[in-house]
Amino acid sequence: MLSLAAAACGDRAGPAAPERPSFIVNGEPAGSAYPAVGALLFDYNRDGVINGDDEWCTGSLIAPTVFLTAAHCVVSSFTPAGSQFYVSFSPDLYAKSFRFVGATSYQFDPLYGRDQANLHDLAVVFLPNGATKGIAPLQLPPAGYLDGLAAQGGLNDQLFVNVGYGTSSSQTGVPSFPYDGKRNVSKSEFMGLQPTWLGLLMNTNATGEGGDCYGDSGGPKFLDGNADMILATVTTGDYPCRATTWDWRLDTPEARGFLGRFVPLP
Repeated sequence: MLSLAAAACGDRAGPAAPERPSFIVNGEPAGSAYPAVGALLFDYNRDGVINGDDEWCTGSLIAPTVFLTAAHCVVSSFTPAGSQFYVSFSPDLYAKSFRFVGATSYQFDPLYGRDQANLHDLAVVFLPNGATKGIAPLQLPPAGYLDGLAAQGGLNDQLFVNVGYGTSSSQTGVPSFPYDGKRNVSKSEFMGLQPTWLGLLMNTNATGEGGDCYGDSGGPKFLDGNADMILATVTTGDYPCRATTWDWRLDTPEARGFLGRFVPLP
């Protein structure tokens, strides 16, 4: 994990995929906001899904039965083929109101992992009919949406919103990663746009903002002020979660080629 994170931090041309899901930094509980952002759960200890201890990744509802997350959340040495996953949209995974639903199946981009610079780090988890009643799915972006904004200077000084169930991070000293099992939200400054990647700054000491960390993999990135459209999903960052986050864009031919198999695209 250390070597992968170092590569992601040091080589901006091609972030590397973590083997275990990357686990929000300087955030605050979202409460009832962002109800379509959920936690992907996995019974890692094989003692049954009980609470936030089983949080594995984050994801977003993009259709009534389709939950979007990262491929590396379902493809790893920890999650053998055919693993049973669960999804919860509870804002607090340790509250008495905690509820979850078992996934019926999942699929990941078949090109995932073949090219580290073009990672195809997307997966969809399928949920039973009626399981997400009352939750409005989030929108996907039109093709080239971020490129269009960049061409107009619309990304300069732009803040992006991070939403996820993962850990926070200490910003100085020995790294530590406090975790509360809540759906949290923070903001990060725009850093750069690459053909398939969105790069964000999360140096809290420099920006006064936040970022994402372990358990936030697969979680959504929104433009500040538009909480209805997901623009990218969390893929990786530096090991102590103090510098950068790299997110897989959803407005590219690569992402749309996969997602268009499961949901209508704008």
